[in-house]
Amino acid sequence: MPVRSARLTPGTVVRRVIEAPGLQAFFLVGDDEASHAWLRRHAASLRERGAVGLVVNVASAAALARLRAAAPGLQLAPVAADELAERLGVRHYPVLITATGIEQ
Repeated sequence: MPVRSARLTPGTVVRRVIEAPGLQAFFLVGDDEASHAWLRRHAASLRERGAVGLVVNVASAAALARLRAAAPGLQLAPVAADELAERLGVRHYPVLITATGIEQ
């Protein structure tokens, strides 16, 4: 800690279709109000999909613990994700990536 992804910031993500057969659902969040609210709204759906969370911007272990507390039952791992974001063409989070799409 801290984990920083310089190419990713909180913001709006426009839904788009991708083709990535076999890709396990995952999502990107940070330690910011938009991500906390998004996690609270989508936690049940994310658990149902078996989605794994990558925390791409977080300053401390305490901040990561707060995110985990906001999303019980979800795996959240701190990961610098600039290269991943570039490959997927993603600039903002929170975002869900599945085998068929990228959406908020």
